[in-house]
This record gives sequence, structure tokens and C-alpha cells, in this order.
Amino acid sequence: MSLLNRARRVVRRLMLGNTDFPQQCSVAFPDPQDEIGVWLHGAGPPRDVTEAHAPACALPFAVGIGLEEPPGARARLSLRFCERDGQRRMLGEIGLRHTGIVRTSGPALYLFQARNCRNRCLPLTRLWAHQLFRAYFQSRGGGDPDLRMDPLGMRSMIVLFICPRPVVLVSVLNGDTGNIFPMNLLGQIGKGYMAFTLNSSRQAAPLVEKAGRAVFSNIPWEYSEVARLLSGNHRSKSVRWDELPFEIRPSASFAVPVPALALRVREMEVESVRNLGSHTLFVARVIHDEVCSTRPQFAMIHGIYQARRLRTGLLRTCPCPSL
Repeated sequence: MSLLNRARRVVRRLMLGNTDFPQQCSVAFPDPQDEIGVWLHGAGPPRDVTEAHAPACALPFAVGIGLEEPPGARARLSLRFCERDGQRRMLGEIGLRHTGIVRTSGPALYLFQARNCRNRCLPLTRLWAHQLFRAYFQSRGGGDPDLRMDPLGMRSMIVLFICPRPVVLVSVLNGDTGNIFPMNLLGQIGKGYMAFTLNSSRQAAPLVEKAGRAVFSNIPWEYSEVARLLSGNHRSKSVRWDELPFEIRPSASFAVPVPALALRVREMEVESVRNLGSHTLFVARVIHDEVCSTRPQFAMIHGIYQARRLRTGLLRTCPCPSL
């Protein structure tokens, strides 16, 4: 290792200390996760939307919330991310600005962009250190060159990933063309509907749009490395099913290939597609939901929340490579 790289590591260690985790930390959680609650404030009594919200876009940052009635035009809404146990402290908050709506035959998905955000996972000095290091990292060409998020969007995404997000393997089949790839930008929005978002510049999004269908497979924590091996498939037009590193079987309704090791398989039909910027948002109706096992699933949280888990005793060992 060069002297310069050693110096950078020393500076990073001094800035971040024992909060130096990858941005995307792999964790094992039950389905559904029971550690963080997500609450909508500002439209009457607080509403629990833990199972009724989903990431919608990275640039501009947007989140979707499934609601049965529209929020008031003048309501100052926010999403609060709170502990479910202990003192039930609020760990983060995203102020919301209503920007649109996606209609379905079930719940309506209301779209919001961030107007501000707060993060309480770590002391303010440590959070500033993380922001400074991230700015330096990007200035040196680090991160995804196809996606340069603005500062507010980046901070909001960190708060959004305080809530554990399952990593699913998405199977898609359109005629002779098929693909399977990992994804964690998804969420239930109520009444048998899900929303998910895919990078608009990659091959996966147009394939899902053409197929009009997708199958989500939750996988065990032990197979997280397998999911990482498939992350490059977002840029592939098609895959060979017989070359996958696991056995496959046909899904119950669509006969789409899915991992035989799946803990849960949800088959869904796409009802709406909306290009929001860097990402394309899909809203889909679940046709068939098969639970195969209740073992802990592969999920992801942000490294800043992982650091808090370590400080508060929720985490005693911390193997958390990034996807």
C-alpha cells in the first residue's frame, strides 16, 4: 500500500472512528422487520406507514406513500423513523413536499420530494464528519458515476435506510428474454400492492416495463453473496438461467424462473409506470404470494444506522460488506 493511501486511511479513521461502515450494510431481519417504525406526521393523527411506503427515485429524491385519502393541501408532512422498542426514540425525519399521485385499482400512491431532513443516529459532529468524507470521496471520483445525488437527497436516502429494506431477487421473463437481479428500492403500499424503482439508464427497467410482470424472491441472509454476484445483471439484456449459481423452479402463477432457495415469492402485474428522473417507478398488484420459510431474510440498512446499532448494543458483530 502506498504512503498516500495509508495517510488517507489514517485521516478516514480519525474522522469516522468506530462509525466507519459501508454505506450499504447487509443484515439479517425477519419478514416483516420489527426494529423500526415509519410514521407519517402532519395530516391528522400520526399514521403508521411502515408497510405503506417505498423509495420512488434517487435524483430527484422522492418517496411514495400509499394513502386512502389525500393529505391536506397546506399540511406540512414528514416521515419519522422511530425505534419500536426501548424509548422509541425518533432516529430520523424527512420533511415532505407533495409532487404527484399514481392511481391504481387499489390504493393511490402519493409522491413526495424532500424539503428537509434530520438524522439523529449519531452525534452531530460525527454526522458532519461523514458528510465531509462523502463530499471528499465524490470529489475523487468515487461512487456511481451515473448517479450524482444532491446533498439533501443524499441525506434523505440515509434516513430512508434507517428502516431495514429487504433485498429481493427480481425475475423477469418477456418471450425469450429473461433476467434476474437484486433490488432493495421497494416497499408495500397497502392492499396487495407494491411499488419499486429501477435505474432508468440500465437494461432492467425497460425489460420490466415490456414484460408487464415481475416476481420478487426474498432470500436468506446466508445467500447475500450470491445476490451480489448478480448485481451486474442490471446492465444485461438477458441471462442464461442454466448458468445461475443456484437451482431454479417455476413460479406458481407465471412459471417464471425463481430461486429454489427463496423464502418468499411474490408474483405481480405492473399497473403503472412513471419515469421520475434517475429512476423509473413501477406500481404493481400482487397476484400470488407464497411464503416458503420464516428464516431471517437478507436486508440492508445504511452504515450510519449500523454504527448506531453497534453503539447501543443491538449489534455485537458487524460483518457488513456492501452490495
